[in-house]
Amino acid sequence: MSEALVIRLAEDGDAPALAAFGAKTFLETFGHLYPPEDKSFFLEYRFNLERTLQDIRDPARVMTMVYHGDDLVAFLDCGPLTLPVENPESDALELYRLYLDETQKGTGLAQRLMDMALDWARAKQASALYLGVWSQNERAKRLYSKYGFEIVGAYHFKVGNTLDDERIMRLGL
Repeated sequence: MSEALVIRLAEDGDAPALAAFGAKTFLETFGHLYPPEDKSFFLEYRFNLERTLQDIRDPARVMTMVYHGDDLVAFLDCGPLTLPVENPESDALELYRLYLDETQKGTGLAQRLMDMALDWARAKQASALYLGVWSQNERAKRLYSKYGFEIVGAYHFKVGNTLDDERIMRLGL
């Protein structure tokens, strides 16, 4: 019998596992897009231990961890809107990251985490939830579209010196 998934809020002690998992899943999904120097710069900038701890401790954010035994297999990261949205709602929030291990894709876990993100945003009485997604990430765009998210803009996400073509998606709550 396999172990059940444990879903809980992130704690300080999760920072090393979260930083390593974020870097691993980012590389698995997007690593082929960047030259080595851009990858190295971004991974050190985004997934270092200090920044990860800062994110976990930020009271405006919610970071949800999913463990299978001792292994981190997914996480969800949400907080205040940071995307370059024109005329955003004053109470809008953002889904920053929803990362899953390859072993969890297709299991329904992404939907469970999406439901948690929406429940969190509604509990905060947000009128909209935004997210940014790489323009070529069709799997993610399909998931978000199933929830009613619509593309409302575009921007460039910087990874080292590389500028990714991103889409901004919005769901009215």
